[in-house]
Amino acid sequence: MYHLELRKFPHVVCRFNQSEAQLRALVIPWTRQEWIEEGERKWNVNEATLTILEGPKLSMPDLAMGKGWRNAQKRSEDVTERVLGAVQKGGGDEQGTQAVAIVQPGEAPRGAAGGGDDARDLDLLADSLALEVLALLDDGTVAPARVWLMAQERLGERGGAASAADALALGERALGSLLRRGLVVLQVGRQDGEALVPRPQEAILASVQTWAGGGREQALIARKT
Repeated sequence: MYHLELRKFPHVVCRFNQSEAQLRALVIPWTRQEWIEEGERKWNVNEATLTILEGPKLSMPDLAMGKGWRNAQKRSEDVTERVLGAVQKGGGDEQGTQAVAIVQPGEAPRGAAGGGDDARDLDLLADSLALEVLALLDDGTVAPARVWLMAQERLGERGGAASAADALALGERALGSLLRRGLVVLQVGRQDGEALVPRPQEAILASVQTWAGGGREQALIARKT
């Protein structure tokens, strides 16, 4: 599988468990110096950096709590130069890149077939969960722990028992999508009424306490006004 990172300070977008077809769809316009759109932003080779890793498929727990890229780096090989070189050697077009193997000559591709479909299914499930959360917010704030439970129920509907880690990863993916789109905010307060030092939304989302609840600090999801 391939894992991609687009970076232009202070913005970062990662894509995990990508197939070779998905990889080509991004790197071909990238090598042509065309603008590409990922994560609701536009990126260009002259303004941003692209990193491509090749390694095993990452599970939902691997991607949870914002640790996906760190786990990808630990288990994968950086093949950025090799991939971009292969695309450029192939002439930067679809036919050329299909003719030039992205892996080294004689080396079998390590990406598992169907991985791209799994990633798309997960995206659709997260989007569906995000819409359900938005509907609940019409009646007031919602605790992240409830989103975690909703995620577990959604995964259970697909058959089999869903682990708490899988559900947490899905809940974080759905809530993270709503935060990036500016549709919701995370509000954090102390049970004793003491003021808190403001923290970035990403830091709140990545905190275990945000999802577990029950501590002196309580996080709530609210519609952004």
